[in-house]
Amino acid sequence: MRYQLTHRTSYSYASSVDSAHHIAHLRARAFPGQTVASVIVETDPAPALAVQHLDHFGNHIDIYRIDKPHTRFDIEVRATVDVRFPDPPPAASTPAWEEIRAALDGDGFPHAVQASEFVHDSPLVPTDAELRAYGAPSFAAGRPILEAARELTSRIKADFAYEPGATDISTPLAEVFAGKSGVCQDFAHVEIAALRAHGLAAGYVSGYIRTVRSQDELALRGADASHAWVAVWCGPAAGWVHLDPTNDLVAREDHVAVAWGRDFADVSPLRGVILGGDSHTYSVGVTLVPTG
Repeated sequence: MRYQLTHRTSYSYASSVDSAHHIAHLRARAFPGQTVASVIVETDPAPALAVQHLDHFGNHIDIYRIDKPHTRFDIEVRATVDVRFPDPPPAASTPAWEEIRAALDGDGFPHAVQASEFVHDSPLVPTDAELRAYGAPSFAAGRPILEAARELTSRIKADFAYEPGATDISTPLAEVFAGKSGVCQDFAHVEIAALRAHGLAAGYVSGYIRTVRSQDELALRGADASHAWVAVWCGPAAGWVHLDPTNDLVAREDHVAVAWGRDFADVSPLRGVILGGDSHTYSVGVTLVPTG
């Protein structure tokens, strides 16, 4: 599926900003099953300095320095992306989850070195005994890993209420779990925590989900904004499988990935430091429309 993506973020400041530095994870990257045909990022005001580089996880980062006074900052991304994430194998044919856990541990020498760093705690996904207990019913002894992860994904969709505004990125994971409500980033963090608590590798994927264009289309939660889901390591044969707990989906053609890391802190779409500005308001608008 080919998509045309537009993502615009606008900040309005109560007083003049004299200087600003911004870091953006907005430039979509290639993943297995995804290619980026074109991508343009524009800012207003134009930056005095603009630098691009790759981070530790292979994500594209844009760094901007704006050194003239301004009361508004706009950044817009326009991209054309082709996506068809690989179909995973039948869930029942994947290895037992304990086998994957053992390979990721490897007595200190993990067999899958790159995947193993996604087993450990990260800034926004600490160890949580309650989340291990929540995930445990899905991980019966000997159960195939993808079968267990798919059931966990379905349970999160069923057990948690999708409520924009109920949380923000500063809401601790334990509070999200206790309240059983939030948005896509919260549900991704919950699933990641439950998977890691069982010694499994789980990454946080940021991106978008297709915009509904008619009443006949299935309404997808998280459209028209940045979206997030989970990648779980299912062994060398199946690789990373992308699961969306917000919509109880395996990501195939409805998702476009931008970046991935251990949690939201690694892939925040836009963050930075400003001098001045006092209070601010912001708005985000996203469209992800299939073009063929």
